[in-house]
Amino acid sequence: MPLANIATAPDDTTQKTFDFSHYQDHVEIVRAINSQFNRNLPTYPIHPALEQGDGWKQLHQQFHNDMHAVLGTVGSDLSGGIDLTWYYKNYQEHLAARTKLGI
Repeated sequence: MPLANIATAPDDTTQKTFDFSHYQDHVEIVRAINSQFNRNLPTYPIHPALEQGDGWKQLHQQFHNDMHAVLGTVGSDLSGGIDLTWYYKNYQEHLAARTKLGI
């Protein structure tokens, strides 16, 4: 199931749901890359996000760097502050990866 595009700042419940579905989307993208491109990309432990602090941002960025390197897509630096722009850019990168992978 594709990642949802959040258009407003999430409350705590929405954030927890997003965090879980976001992680699941990364897992699905990594599995598709590994299968379709005969790779062995790791699945970084980014869930639960709230318990990881700034280390989460680096692991999350590495997920994106890995997928861009294999798929030839271009992304943003998502290791900074998390605001509505971050959610939009993150969503666009997930959408581009899913489209390229046909998932």
